[in-house]
Amino acid sequence: MPVLCYQITGATTPNARSTTGALDGQLSAILKCDHAEANAQVYSELAANRLAAFLGIPVVIGVPAVDAQGESPVRFAALRAAEAGLNFYDFTSDDHGDPDECAVYDTPPLPAGVLLSAGHLRAVQSLCEKYPLQTAAIAVFDLWIGNNDRAFNFKAQLAARERGVIFALDQGSSLLACHAEVGDSLRELENAGFPSFHPFQKLVNARYCGAMVERISSMPDWAVQAATTYDDTVGNVTLDEQYATYGALLARKQFLGGLVDRVLL
Repeated sequence: MPVLCYQITGATTPNARSTTGALDGQLSAILKCDHAEANAQVYSELAANRLAAFLGIPVVIGVPAVDAQGESPVRFAALRAAEAGLNFYDFTSDDHGDPDECAVYDTPPLPAGVLLSAGHLRAVQSLCEKYPLQTAAIAVFDLWIGNNDRAFNFKAQLAARERGVIFALDQGSSLLACHAEVGDSLRELENAGFPSFHPFQKLVNARYCGAMVERISSMPDWAVQAATTYDDTVGNVTLDEQYATYGALLARKQFLGGLVDRVLL
């Protein structure tokens, strides 16, 4: 699969100390912060991003960020993909079609059990057919981290005959941000039936879903711990809450296969 590149903004200048021709420059990013509806959004984005990187899930890269003076609250900076000339289908845009009409009158009919409310139904079907490995990986990962807000949060090249770039963005409603309060989110992560839906449900490849369940189940505990725990408070999330997240993810490994069977297949 082609490399996903990120957008350079503004002018670049030679780095005065470089002996290899390096330049000083800036990357475009979307800055996310904790807020009333997701008190742990920054931590959840950061932890989900690290987990995804270890597992090879195609999500945009993000990093923790503060202002130049170091005085602002920590934010999660999701790098903006360089989309110029790549002809992405924008699943993040609103779909104004009638999902019931699509399901009833289109030929061939959509599979039974698809999520009609997700929008872009035919495009999502095409996405899962063109990128079966990646869509299965994203869907299983979302169920593991408790992300029930994947709809409209991915983009891909659909028009070209060859497979191109696909990426997911925005894990800000997962882990400790699947509810507004951390305590409610932790209780939800204990729920073996959560999430109960996904925009790729009934469209993904069962074999690839099983492979991703196995990959997550075999992910070393030390790697899960490294992705979810830090030496300090992250945003509003304290150390004990970070370790509670680590424990919840280990527990979710045990029922992930059953959840995938019920929701996705």
